[in-house]
Amino acid sequence: MKKTIIKMKLNSRSDFVEALSEIDFKFSAPYWQHDRVFVPKHFARDKAMPRLDLRTVVKDPEKKATYALVMRRHFEDEKFDLVNATVVEDYSEMAHILFQLGYELRYEVSRRREELRMGDSVNIYIDKIDGLPGYYARIESDLAEGDDPQAAYKDILETFKVLRVNNRPVNDTYGEILESSQNDPMDKIS
Repeated sequence: MKKTIIKMKLNSRSDFVEALSEIDFKFSAPYWQHDRVFVPKHFARDKAMPRLDLRTVVKDPEKKATYALVMRRHFEDEKFDLVNATVVEDYSEMAHILFQLGYELRYEVSRRREELRMGDSVNIYIDKIDGLPGYYARIESDLAEGDDPQAAYKDILETFKVLRVNNRPVNDTYGEILESSQNDPMDKIS
């Protein structure tokens, strides 16, 4: 599936939730999601190389976790991602297959996520990433055949403005943000 995706750091999670509740939209209950991000050797995201996320989702602690394999290719210049996902029955076996295919584990990202479906083609998420301060909002627009990703990108930016989020888009992945926060020399001064 072709998607245009923008994420921004929120100044205030409650203001963002309130802006959506004013137009009668409500987020789901928070759930836990953990991604192990695998990449091919010599991975370069700017070259639209695929990455594979082995995802665990726990929506209800009383029920069994679900597992998925998510393939993502990012095309920065065109402002879209190709995203395909499939359910995985045996998590360990899939991890071994990825290693056998030559993929390397690059990042592990745990988050608490809330989601909201807006119409047939737009999802809005609020993510609290373990190890990072604050919250992130992410808006994903599914693109149909013939949709212009550049126009969708502009629409999402306008949606953020309407929802009173005027920050700059965050282009790094959550894994990249976590990695750079761990390498920040200012974090070591305490």
